Parts: sequence; C-alpha cells; structure tokens
Amino acid sequence: MNYMKKFLKLVNNIIYKYYFSFLIFLITFNANSQIIDDFDGNLQLNHQTFNEDESIGAEKREPYSNGYINLIWKNNKFTAGQRLEFYKNPIPGFEEYAGQGISHRFLQFRDNNFDIIIGDFYEEFGSGLILKTYFDPGLGIDNSIDGLKIKYFTNSNIYLTGLIGKQKSFWDNQNDGMIRAINADVNLNNLLFKKWSTNINMGLSFVTKKESDNNPLYILPENVGAWNGRINMSGRKISVNIDYAYKINDPSSDNGYIYKNGNALIIESNYSVKGLGLVMGIKRIDNMSFRSERNAILQDLNINYITPLTKQQSYSLATIYPYISQPNGEMGTQLDVYYKIPKKTRLGGKYGMNLNINYSNMYSIEKSIYVDESLIGESGTMGYSSNFFSLGNDKLFQELNIELTKKINKKIKLLGTYINVQNNDQILKSQPILSNSNHEYINANIFILEILYKIKPKHATKIELQHLRTKEHFGNWAMGLIEYKLSPHWFWSIQDLYNYGNPEKDTHYYSISTGFNKKSNRLTLTYGKQRAGLFCVGGVCREVPASNGISISLTSSF
Repeated sequence: MNYMKKFLKLVNNIIYKYYFSFLIFLITFNANSQIIDDFDGNLQLNHQTFNEDESIGAEKREPYSNGYINLIWKNNKFTAGQRLEFYKNPIPGFEEYAGQGISHRFLQFRDNNFDIIIGDFYEEFGSGLILKTYFDPGLGIDNSIDGLKIKYFTNSNIYLTGLIGKQKSFWDNQNDGMIRAINADVNLNNLLFKKWSTNINMGLSFVTKKESDNNPLYILPENVGAWNGRINMSGRKISVNIDYAYKINDPSSDNGYIYKNGNALIIESNYSVKGLGLVMGIKRIDNMSFRSERNAILQDLNINYITPLTKQQSYSLATIYPYISQPNGEMGTQLDVYYKIPKKTRLGGKYGMNLNINYSNMYSIEKSIYVDESLIGESGTMGYSSNFFSLGNDKLFQELNIELTKKINKKIKLLGTYINVQNNDQILKSQPILSNSNHEYINANIFILEILYKIKPKHATKIELQHLRTKEHFGNWAMGLIEYKLSPHWFWSIQDLYNYGNPEKDTHYYSISTGFNKKSNRLTLTYGKQRAGLFCVGGVCREVPASNGISISLTSSF
C-alpha cells in the first residue's frame, strides 16, 4: 500500500497548498451564477474570563478564546469547504488545540449516482459500532478522516461507500494509523419484497486500521479488522433494529494489551399507537475500544462510537452523575414508555396529561481471567473469556425517570420529574473526589418542577426548581432558575446551584445571563460560577475545571 500512501500524501499537499487558488478559480470563472448566493456557512466565537475563587477551587488564568468559521461554496455538482479554528489560552484538557489554522477542508463532487470527497470528511456506518467520526467543539472532539471517500447510489436504493485516509488528532493528521473501510446499505423491499408493507433495510460494513508494530515487548497485529451487520424492520406500529459488530484482537493501552477479540450487540424495538409509545433496547459491549493508534488516550483517535443507551439529561442537577460508555465491557437495558392520558378524564382534565417513564441499567460483563501457567500469578495475554449471556458482578449505573407534563390552562404548563440515579463511581471513576476520600457508590434522588407561564403574546417566563438528595459525594444540591423571554429577540435568566450538603463547605454557583437572537444569529453574555466536573454528550465526557468569570458566545449562520 505504499503507492496509496504516496497518493494520499500528494493529494494532501495539493489541497493545502493550492486550495485557496482552486476556490478562487472556481468563483472567478463561474459566469452563470451570483457569487454571493453560492456561499453559505456558520461560525461560533467564544470568550471566557477566569477569576480566582477559593470557595469553588477556581484559579485565575488568562482569558480563553476559541471559535471556528465554516465557509462552503456550492455550484451545481461541486462543493468546496473549509473550517478555520483558533484556540487561545485553552483550558485544561484542551491544551493540544492551542493555535490557529485551517482544520478542515474538502472538495466534493455529487450527482445522481456518485458522491466523491477529497480532503477531510465525517462518516458513520449504522449506529457507529465500528465507525463514527464527528465534530463536537464543546467536547473537544474532531476525529475526521483526511483522505478519499466515494459513495455510489443506485436506483434500487443500494448505497455503497468506500473510504481511505488518516484520522485527525488535534491539529495533526499525520499519525501512523491508516483507516480503510467499505459499507453497503440495501433496501430489501425494492429487491425482494416489493409487495410487503413492512420496510426492511440491511447494512454490512468492514473497517480496518493499519498501524506499524513498534512495541519492543509484544508482537502486535499491524492490521486490525472489524465488521458490522445490521437489519432494520419497520411496520405501521412496530420497528426492530439489530446491530452486531465483531473486531479481531487489538492489543492497546485501553485493554491492557490483551489479544482477545471484541464484539458488540445492540437491539432496539419500538411500538407506537395513538397515545402510547414503547421503546426497549438491550446492549452488550465486550472489548470494543477501536482507535487508529493503539496508544491514544481519552477522546483522541476513536474510530468507533458506543451509544450509552441511557436517557440524555438536560436539567442541571440531572447531569451531575452521568453515565460514561464502557467499551471494555458493559451490558444493560433501557425501557422508555410514553403515555398520553386522554382529555376530559379525571387525571387528564381539559387538556390531557403526558406521562413518560424511562428506566435504564448497566452492568459489567462476566469475565473469567486467563492464567498463563508459565507465569505464576500473572494474567496471560488473552486476558479473559466471557459468557455472552452472563451479567458481571458489578452494577455500573441505574436510572429511573418519571416525568409528568400537564397543561393547566392557555397560559400555564407544568413539568414534574423524579429521578433516581445509582452511579458506581468506584469503577467508573468519573467524579471529582473530596480530599482524603475515594470514589464511591452514589445513590441520588432528584426532584424537578418546571413552570412555563405565557404572560402575553411574545412575553413568557420559565421557573425551574430542582433538588438533589444524596448521602454520598458532595451531598445535597438545590437549584433555582427564572428565565424571561421577549420573543423573538431577547431573553434574560438568573440561576443558583447551591451545594448545601458538601461536608467540606457549602457553596453557591450563581450565574446571570442575557441573550439576543435575530434570524440565525445568537449572542449570549453570562457572568457567574461554574462547578468542576464532567460535561457529557451521548455517553462521551470531558472534564472541565471550576471557573468564575464572564463568558460571551456568538453563533451565526449565513
């Protein structure tokens, strides 16, 4: 594959050196369109100051500024794009991003049958069990692939994808690992079951990463392959999705350099009729960490993505103890029930009432450790065996959510939520710890009341009251928020998170915010305190430090 490496290196150099010249050339000789109309894009700019605050452990540091601007040019079958990013004085956890430059650029051709991209691109096969690359600036994630991607579409709903390239690691895309992948998605109704009312789609993927063996201790595989098969069947009331993946042995820093193969299974089913919806999912993950470099850590160079299969929370206190997906081993279920209590009943009243119950749990998987008899008392390089159907001894996470939504009249709407969360931080080790203490098993009860009041047309207010009760970790929390909206442009809010159960010191985390919206532009100004902890999206988390200061954010699309 040396010729392919040389080809990709040549393409990479051409795009970097001549990208702007090529873009200007396309614009200059585009005689049949209006130049301005061919451009669109978006931007986000953030600025944050940091004051010393001993009460929350916040340190004084230089202001942090970061942002990006995407610029996209489109004309008929061609698209060219780039993203310029900058990070000045980044906070801990984002230090590798310090600097500025073009972080993303591509050239694309698309017609009725082909979609070809040269440069940086994102891709996802199925639910991402063996491949998902994406951009999330809040988490500091950008694991795009720099190379070549070709998609082919047929008239019978068959979609084929092939790609090759290297992943981005912060500003660098010259890491050792090379990714190659193919994928096929097929609608079976068009091919075999044309008269069936049930819609059936199948997908099959294969991904391999090639990485040199430069380890002086182990003989490591230089080519690691993974395949994924999936099927989705959906009718009028019921749908079922089955997603299975298998990965050959991939010794890495994530799994302690064991030679065990990995596998993953996710099954989700949905049932819905008028007024009732049911969603049930099960998941089993075993040794499925997959990176383009085996020594990468944290969120760097992940090729795949493990969905958490837990409720994605948005309330402040409900996000304190999140679940982090465990690619080395997890097994659990989720059940989500939605029911609308009919109007003009004793419970439903004039407008009816919505009930939503969500339950999820995650366990470790059963592991029988292999022992190499030649190494007395030490584990062998195969690591362990595992019974596919056996739960492990440790409960990692459990959460029960009960939510009621009730419209009182034309002006008032109430949302009430109860949450019970059990977080085994002894194993997950996801939370900051108190001095002279250890990670512990956390059991918390959370109560939330949200009141929406429409004062008059274009004038509305929201009040949130939250309480978290626990005897572990930082103890009890209370939260209050009031927000006022003057549609369509202005909003103001004030809130306070009060950690009154902390055995070391009771602490207030207050903040005041205001914002202005106009069309696709939004400017937000906030002053206040931010607690140290995890910021999580979809089971992927990044730790952020405590802070006290002003933050300004601008987002815009054009």
